[in-house]
This record gives sequence, C-alpha cells and structure tokens, in this order.
Amino acid sequence: MVNRTTDILSGDIIENESSLSLRQLCDACSVHAEYIIDLVNEGIIEPSGVQNTHWCFNGMSIRRVRTARRLQRDLGINLAGIAMVLDLMDEMERMRSRLSLMGDRY
Repeated sequence: MVNRTTDILSGDIIENESSLSLRQLCDACSVHAEYIIDLVNEGIIEPSGVQNTHWCFNGMSIRRVRTARRLQRDLGINLAGIAMVLDLMDEMERMRSRLSLMGDRY
C-alpha cells in the first residue's frame, strides 16, 4: 500500500491598488503592529494617513513586509540593511522592465 501526502497551498490575491489597514497588513503578514511601525519608521513601507490608527497600505506593502521578514530571519539583516536591499531589488526590477521594453522595440 502506498501512502501519499498532498500539500495544499492557499493564498490571497491582492492588487497593488488595494487598501489595507494596519491590522489587515499585520494579519496578512503574520507580524505584530510594532514590526510594521518599525518598517514605516525605517522607510521600508510607506502608509497613507497621519496617525498609525488611520494608516492605509497598498498591496505592494505585503510583498515588502514578507521579504523584510525573510531577510531578517534567514540572513540576519537589520532594518537599515533591509531598506537598502529592498531599494536595490526595486531598482533591478525597474531596469529589467526598461530592458524588456527596449528589447520589444528592436
């Protein structure tokens, strides 16, 4: 007899234009509000709204928070280093997009 296991993946599709509260972002990324506040203070994510009780985050914030957690957990990078790594990753993505557009023209 063969025992088979099945892995089930689940996820949420979030548009970049989506608006998330602080609590929703914490829930989506499985982090505490203090961690999100630290990321905001470091400039890693940028909310709209003045006070953290009224903050709104876009869908891209989920990706940045999750990436920040992985960088911190797996590589031991501090928040200042995470900010720099994420900025460089964003720049690489912009450059790849430009190269792709240039390749389509020629």
